[in-house]
Amino acid sequence: MIFKVKILFFFCFILFSSPLCAQDQAPTGSGGVPVGMENIQVTPGFQMLVPQGAKIRRVGAQIIVEDDKEYFSRRLYESSQDIEDLKDQCKQLQDRVNQLEEKAKSDAPSNPQ
Repeated sequence: MIFKVKILFFFCFILFSSPLCAQDQAPTGSGGVPVGMENIQVTPGFQMLVPQGAKIRRVGAQIIVEDDKEYFSRRLYESSQDIEDLKDQCKQLQDRVNQLEEKAKSDAPSNPQ
């Protein structure tokens, strides 16, 4: 009899503990949307959860979201382009600082007393 009570208690514990664990894993962000994701309006009354910045195209009635490989390769390419642009801007700023330092040295009096 005690063994049956223990088994019943064990199954009740498993049965009622899983909804409590699921409540702890609620999505974060605004409006229940996880961080890094966004809701897009596909048709009136139908929304789709996709990664932020994902490319979406329609082919007839189908809605095609780019797959993970396309998304990550595109984002990596865009990031590498941004890094190259920042390197160019940094080089231009360094050249400008060097020009200003040379100008400041040439404008300074040569023999202060």
